[in-house]
Amino acid sequence: MSPRPVHVTFVCSGNICRSPMGHVILQRMVDDAGLRDHVRVSSSGTGDWHVGEHADPRTVAELARHGYDGSRHRAREFDPDEFDDVDLVLASDEGHVRTLQRLARTPANRRKIRLVREFDPEAVAAGTLETGDPWYGGEDHFARCFAEVEAACRGILHHVRDQLESRLDGRPDVLEDQPDAGRP
Repeated sequence: MSPRPVHVTFVCSGNICRSPMGHVILQRMVDDAGLRDHVRVSSSGTGDWHVGEHADPRTVAELARHGYDGSRHRAREFDPDEFDDVDLVLASDEGHVRTLQRLARTPANRRKIRLVREFDPEAVAAGTLETGDPWYGGEDHFARCFAEVEAACRGILHHVRDQLESRLDGRPDVLEDQPDAGRP
């Protein structure tokens, strides 16, 4: 029997800009790496403002500019019960981290919460770990958001591969055993 897939979820405010970008980009990377059966990717928002709606048209357009299809996305709200099924909860900014920490019922669940950009070595070196919200900006804000999220997704994929290898080797979970790595 194979272990359950590693579940990674992206979280932003309304699940229409930043988190759908992460979801779509990482899903493609997972698929391209041949890990579809081993990694589950999802996304949600901390609020219910856009539940059931498509991603912001500017998000879909930016993804399309880079060959990604975000047209099937539907926004949903993060459910605290998801902590039991998720291995890594990727927050877009510190406000989301605080909200998610309040929703987490156990220390183990709180340890699952990380910032998306903690997985981008350049962002860590620069000390810019929050993903800027493009909602109030123009096309350039969505382009910057895409670049930030895509760079982080490369590191997230590497991290998830390590998690899968540790599970196969019987080592402790890499995702849960990381203290606040990369946090200032």
